[in-house]
Amino acid sequence: MADSLTQNDEIFARNDEFDEDEDHANQPQQIVPKHHPKSSIDSKADDKQDNQTLMIAATNFKYDIDKIFKTDKDTYLYTSIPKDHLGFVPCRITRHKGVSTTFHMYFEGQNENDLTFLLTARKHLSLNGHSEYIIGIDENISKTLTDGNSVALLKGMNIIGSEYVLYDQRFCSTNPQNKEQLAAIVYNEHIFGSKDIRKLTVLLRDPEKTVEPTKEHEVLINQWRAGHTTDLIEIKNKTPEYNEESKKYILNFFENRVKLPSHKNFQLCTSPGENHEDNIIMQFGRIDDNNFALDYRYPLTAIQAFGIALSSFHNRFRP
Repeated sequence: MADSLTQNDEIFARNDEFDEDEDHANQPQQIVPKHHPKSSIDSKADDKQDNQTLMIAATNFKYDIDKIFKTDKDTYLYTSIPKDHLGFVPCRITRHKGVSTTFHMYFEGQNENDLTFLLTARKHLSLNGHSEYIIGIDENISKTLTDGNSVALLKGMNIIGSEYVLYDQRFCSTNPQNKEQLAAIVYNEHIFGSKDIRKLTVLLRDPEKTVEPTKEHEVLINQWRAGHTTDLIEIKNKTPEYNEESKKYILNFFENRVKLPSHKNFQLCTSPGENHEDNIIMQFGRIDDNNFALDYRYPLTAIQAFGIALSSFHNRFRP
């Protein structure tokens, strides 16, 4: 856990370019975005607008976000997007490299320049060599985020970065295992040199169920592996199509939001085996070198979506 910038962060920074931007070293795993026409989800939403549903246009939704921030920011960051809101919440992550790499998450309004700040994070290497992302709500202190001024921590559970748990840091506790676990992310352990694309599983508490407190030292990932999944939602990334002609993996991203090929590009589905747009609850991918599209909806919260996206920046393909 981090209290300040450490020597580990400086060591981490020396490998930062390769560690975070290794698409050139993983071309076989790159996923190429394919322009997707207006989705049936958006069409359904258009049909329902006259019925005063929660499908809100970007400008109105931005106004709602601003209003919530002024009254209770936690309500937005830690509460699932309403189930009746069929469309995605369009966001962007910007990355700022340096001795301590930082990330900012913004809500996108009417255009790419209409941005509302949501969350920030600082990448940190713990004493045991595990990657951590310290998450805060103050855009001006991103480079000095610590346990003391953070709201969440995305904690790497092993040195290869294939497992993460997102902890709620709002309520002080000396034992991290007693903090609420907001999500867990599990990547397949990639064999270096393999052409297999990355696969990930996301574990969430079901927001519609009364959840029993997690027992001390019991991690969501261990519960899942033990088959205790009654109160968990299991989400997986959508398998991209393989184009024999181009020898590339391809995904249809809504509204052409993802611009460049990257092995980081993915969509999360509640039922990945079924080819239905309604099952996609999040999409993430590269716009340019340091900007990434992040769109999400129910059952995700803003902080869960941010944590899932942050986990993709760790390089787990090194030999």
